[in-house]
Amino acid sequence: MIQFHDFGIDIQTYTDRGKENDFPDVNQCPHCLSRRPLHRHGYYQRYALTAEGEYRLWIARYARENAAKP
Repeated sequence: MIQFHDFGIDIQTYTDRGKENDFPDVNQCPHCLSRRPLHRHGYYQRYALTAEGEYRLWIARYARENAAKP
């Protein structure tokens, strides 16, 4: 499930910070509504195109601690 977060910075600053952005803590599963916090367990990349240029973005990935692994 995709969750949006406003970092309060421009896209160039977000890109420059990469994985060091201040990614939010997620204290409730948006899918099952469990009150157990989600664990940040990795990142993946996406591209953004604007009138100013092309940017490579790091996106944080979250999962429940007890989620089954494939």
